[in-house]
Amino acid sequence: MNTLEIKNDLLRLLTETDDEQLLDKVRCYFKLLKKEPIESEALDAQELAMVETGLQQVENGQVISHEEARKRIEEMLRKRQQ
Repeated sequence: MNTLEIKNDLLRLLTETDDEQLLDKVRCYFKLLKKEPIESEALDAQELAMVETGLQQVENGQVISHEEARKRIEEMLRKRQQ
């Protein structure tokens, strides 16, 4: 698929949906990939997506204890100070 075909497909997908949350997530993700600033109103959607990801990780058992997190952070900070 060439660049023009990809753009046309993306445009088709965007115009076929009226789901505001989905469109906002796509917009934020695209800006993030392009390293463009995200407006303050979009941060709420981005933060919500991060919380949803965190909750999914908890449900999947992808967690560590508070003590382990502190230990890892302390190790990381020590390495940066060296």
